[in-house]
Amino acid sequence: MRQERAQQTHRTLLRAAATEFDRHGYAGTSLARVSQSAGVTMGALTFHFPSKAALADAVRAQATALTRAAVARTSGADGQPGAGVAELLDTLTRLLEEEPSVRAAARLTWEQPESAGNWHAGWSPDLRDRLARERAVGAGTGTGPDGADLEVLAHCLVVGAEALRRGVVTLDGDDPAERAEVHQRLGRLWRRAVAGPPAPGAPR
Repeated sequence: MRQERAQQTHRTLLRAAATEFDRHGYAGTSLARVSQSAGVTMGALTFHFPSKAALADAVRAQATALTRAAVARTSGADGQPGAGVAELLDTLTRLLEEEPSVRAAARLTWEQPESAGNWHAGWSPDLRDRLARERAVGAGTGTGPDGADLEVLAHCLVVGAEALRRGVVTLDGDDPAERAEVHQRLGRLWRRAVAGPPAPGAPR
């Protein structure tokens, strides 16, 4: 029973910390704020996490584990040009939309790029692998962007999704329905970047 309570407290603190880091960043988050948000005493908090740095590390580790598990569940391709990476982008943008720890880890990555637990490092190797596979499939066509350019583009699309989710960048009218469709839009943009512009009269 005591162990179960300790595990529940640990989970509660992680959820509260993820929300606080997501909303306020590292500098704007305090242990007192996390303690209050979680409804847990400061003594209990410091028993589980002796410092704010330790708490941030735990949130980053949780986000990386969630991300790697979600990416591993994707198939990686559906036979269409750029489909494997489009599926990866969809997964990442959905995680940014749905998981506070992932949003927190993404923000902490930008605020503390030299710290361990860089969120981008959790999915970049899979991105490179999918790009390599897709280049191999299309080898000999002599068309399409350079692989390094595509990797930069994919990273920029994910960062853009994060900026939209955080409100750093807003769409015309800031329509919630538009924001909710961002992962679908990114997938279409990616496929168009890989496959090139549609033929005249083709559906867009």
